[in-house]
Amino acid sequence: MSKSKKLVYVSEDLIRKAMELARSEGKSLGAFVEESLELALSAREMGYSLEDASKLLGVMYANKILGGVFVPLEVFNRLIQAVYEDEGEKLKERWYESGILHGKYLKERFEDPVEAFKGFLEGSRWDLSEVEVKEEEGLIRFRCFSTILTEEGTETLLKYIEGVFHGMGYETARSDHMKGIIILEFKR
Repeated sequence: MSKSKKLVYVSEDLIRKAMELARSEGKSLGAFVEESLELALSAREMGYSLEDASKLLGVMYANKILGGVFVPLEVFNRLIQAVYEDEGEKLKERWYESGILHGKYLKERFEDPVEAFKGFLEGSRWDLSEVEVKEEEGLIRFRCFSTILTEEGTETLLKYIEGVFHGMGYETARSDHMKGIIILEFKR
């Protein structure tokens, strides 16, 4: 790697913020900027835009704060299935309650909690092929699809999603599902 330097014009406000962060980490501004650029390039090499990488980091942080864990899908499905057989209604209620907590957190933490939740699902639920959220005519239309989601997984995820939106202050206007497909509408 070349050791020569280049001059890059950056806004003064951004430089001030970077200087404060660098100082708080005991680094020079140059070292901080080089490290930031290296990490940005690393994210790009992994296929993430910087915006996507930042969103994913936000999802990971929210997941940590809310007590989330990553579990292999096969293990997760087996656990859901085992508990569902004996205590399906109780399990769905727990998912719903957890959703309410997550919805309240997202509402307080993010300017656009609905979009943050969409990012949360996309970043933390790799079993979902597609997550779609649209605002139309005063309604939030939510759809998600998965080719590998079990019936029990679909029903518990539905209750969690309802809980999240209820925690954000919405009411369910429509609820429809079948194995691997959830379609919901919410209103204020």
